[in-house]
Amino acid sequence: MHRGLRWATLGLGLACTESAPRTERPELLPCRLEGLGVEARCGHLTVFENRSTQEGRRLELRLAVVPALASQPLPDPLFLLVGGPGQAATKAGPAVAEVLREVLRSRDVVLVDQRGTGGSNPLDCKNEEAISLAKRFAPRTDLTETRACKSALQADTTLYTTNLAMDDLDDVRQALGYERINLWGGSYGTRAALVYLRQHPTHVRSLVLDGSAPFELKLPLFVARDGQRALDSLFADCLADADCAARFPDARGEFERLLQRLEREPETTRLLHPRTGLPETLVVEREGLAAALLNLLYVPALAGLIPLGVERASRGEYGTLVAPVEAFSNGVDLSEGMFLSVVCAEDLSRVTEQEVTEQTQGTFLGAGWLSRLREQCAEWGAATLPEAYFAPVVANVPSLLLSGDLDPVTPPRWGELVRSTLSPSRHVVVPGAGHGVTSLGCVPQLIDQFLDTLDPIALDTRCLERLERPPFFTSLEGPSP
Repeated sequence: MHRGLRWATLGLGLACTESAPRTERPELLPCRLEGLGVEARCGHLTVFENRSTQEGRRLELRLAVVPALASQPLPDPLFLLVGGPGQAATKAGPAVAEVLREVLRSRDVVLVDQRGTGGSNPLDCKNEEAISLAKRFAPRTDLTETRACKSALQADTTLYTTNLAMDDLDDVRQALGYERINLWGGSYGTRAALVYLRQHPTHVRSLVLDGSAPFELKLPLFVARDGQRALDSLFADCLADADCAARFPDARGEFERLLQRLEREPETTRLLHPRTGLPETLVVEREGLAAALLNLLYVPALAGLIPLGVERASRGEYGTLVAPVEAFSNGVDLSEGMFLSVVCAEDLSRVTEQEVTEQTQGTFLGAGWLSRLREQCAEWGAATLPEAYFAPVVANVPSLLLSGDLDPVTPPRWGELVRSTLSPSRHVVVPGAGHGVTSLGCVPQLIDQFLDTLDPIALDTRCLERLERPPFFTSLEGPSP
């Protein structure tokens, strides 16, 4: 979801940073990763939490290598950097590796749980209430919980920044014996890939960035404006679709009236939890509903439920929206503490109140959640980063940038901004797509071709032209036949 990004440090420079001395190759044992149809080999690499002093607490980084299917694989593997921040590569990455089977024929694919995620000393702040529908639709910032979580962690939370993590990643590269690597980044992972490129440029053969999150994004700041763009597009497309327009002639107006109603007074409803089947009493608030709808905009197939869901919610029937929101949220597993360490240091610290007003005014999300996140950051604390750290990454490295034209969080304008400082590069906007396009249509084949040729300009992207927004649901049975 709206998950930020991260770098920090104590004494690390902004160009090539020193990696730890070369270590022994980690022992890799056969393992199975959920979502991946072939066997991988899993292991750990130990690094210092404080890379600057090389003293104190050590972290075991969980990693997995998916061996190439070829008997003589190419020497440059593909490293997958996933999103959040807070997702674990060994959990979120296997589905990407499965989609990129053509790449896997000739190249190893490597997954490393970034420090603070998955099997790498996760900064988790989970509790049972987090899975309740009430928590999803009536968000609250419990600063006592935030404080307690930080105290319980065995971690200096200021040392879980992207630049440190990318030096960890270079240690993994060295330990596995790769000289040059290709990087695939998705969402926050695009930021991580850019940081690695800046710190270890001689070891990067190519970049594939899906949903670009450059330093200028200040992720929490622009979510409201970019989310509004996606919602406006949805309502416009509904009006342009004969079936949707006939069924929901005033979808935008109905949505705005629903938000105004909830703004005046939250509503209580009772329904069955889509996963547990247990009855729950749910208080629906304006901000909670708005955040839930933003989640649906990530996936156009789910966004197609919004006009129908809003119509039914206007009659007090919230179940049509609850099930897809729960499915989406349950599928995104984040280390909450890692998210805070990143966003507080790398994004929110650079956001002014004037910017908040400018970028949230008139949007369906509004500014309330940003204010609460700022309160959380005050409790969590953050690393202090040099201003030069946030300069754009300028490099000569073959780069393929991908964007979904309906993306509510990293829309195409950010991909175009990143493209302008990378060369040779190409920015491909996928029609009808939301957040994350690697699995769509012929995109996997384009990525494989790019990795083979390193020529983004020569790619024939006409195979994407037939893609379009999935149809709108006009009833609980689905789209009109």
